[in-house]
Amino acid sequence: MGMRARTSAIIIGAGIAGLATARVLSDHVDEVRILERDRLPQRRVPRPSVPQGRHAHALLEVGERLLDTWFPGLTAELEAGGAVTLNAAALLGHQSRGRRVLADPGSFSLSTSRPLLEGTIRALLTSQRDAVSVGDETAVDGLLVEDGRVTGVEVDGVRHRADLVVACTGRHTRFLDQLAEKGFSAPPMSEVDIGVTCGTCVVSRRPDDFRGALAVAVDDPVAGHRIGMMVPAEGNLWIVSLASSHSEEPSAEPSAFEAFARSMPLPLIAEVLARGEVVTPVMTYRMPVSRRRHVERLTRPPAGFLVLGDAVCSFNPLHAQGVSSAALQAQALGNAVARHGPSSAALPRDFYRRVARIIDVPWRIAAQEEAAVGDGASEPAGTDLLDRYLGRALRAGRTCVPVARQALRVRQLRASPATLMTPAMILRVLLSGYLSPARTR
Repeated sequence: MGMRARTSAIIIGAGIAGLATARVLSDHVDEVRILERDRLPQRRVPRPSVPQGRHAHALLEVGERLLDTWFPGLTAELEAGGAVTLNAAALLGHQSRGRRVLADPGSFSLSTSRPLLEGTIRALLTSQRDAVSVGDETAVDGLLVEDGRVTGVEVDGVRHRADLVVACTGRHTRFLDQLAEKGFSAPPMSEVDIGVTCGTCVVSRRPDDFRGALAVAVDDPVAGHRIGMMVPAEGNLWIVSLASSHSEEPSAEPSAFEAFARSMPLPLIAEVLARGEVVTPVMTYRMPVSRRRHVERLTRPPAGFLVLGDAVCSFNPLHAQGVSSAALQAQALGNAVARHGPSSAALPRDFYRRVARIIDVPWRIAAQEEAAVGDGASEPAGTDLLDRYLGRALRAGRTCVPVARQALRVRQLRASPATLMTPAMILRVLLSGYLSPARTR
């Protein structure tokens, strides 16, 4: 019996989506190379290609569980690096005119900066998986296409061949456009107008900051849907993020940034800004639309190439679904490769069908929440009775604990929206609509 030919994969992009993809593929492929255009820093600092990495992050339970499984020791390493364990009961929440219902007081998560999370995962990946290598300051110029399939990438005139290339390059990926220029079909695209602007700075954290609460979330939909988040990070610091959707934008000017915080219905964030030491300038980030590429509708996806993560669907960052969605997509890729092999022509279509099922739920939720902002934004095209009920159920969770708990499970990608549609749940949703302190219409 002859020896099996060695297989290889190239991952474009060393963000969390790329790292998770490399980890999953290392179970099925002999050699996995990650190519990243940024210089990967030794210190835990934000990277130019991840502008959202400066802002407050929340990692949903499903994503955290997958990362913990793939990278043994991740939680311990993050805690050693200064990450803070959060109990949902220590979250001080405020929505519109009243304190928000705490939906799941028994859940825990780790609060950390994006650079610490990404850097720790990258270190564990390269130390635990001999098949994986990471090359930084390596910009991929284009894809190699031969006989109707992708056979590798080109970097500075040098060809690097692989059985599978996966682009984890974020929402502005250009590789599908390059394939369209070579005669392949381009995926149709959907967009939802979100008009999000986020401003973030890092502030020193004191032990007596608001009597034991470990995080603060303020949602102000009545005044144009503004959000404030303050989460602890390593080094006894707060990451303070203020954001708006189709409303007054937080300013990068320090006094205006503090004034924005003080104008919100809960002044605690402004108080911390006033008395704490601000250790970074305010950095702003704008995302005008959420974008979904319907890769599952591609009529002729080329073998040997896939897109994953934000390259498929970029969500409103205020919903905190991006990392967990990418992790679920990486898990689906592992299952598809196990079934077909990395070079199979059947792999792209199967993988993209799996991805569509993962994305459909958070995309529908996100579109409904944009329609329900109450700032005059129009509802997305195709909204039907089922979708309108889902939006009403999400709003009912502001006051009704059973609805809030189940809505949280749906938002965290742990349950189907159908679980909000049992007879008992429908009754609670209808009654709660008349009790919400945020009811505006």
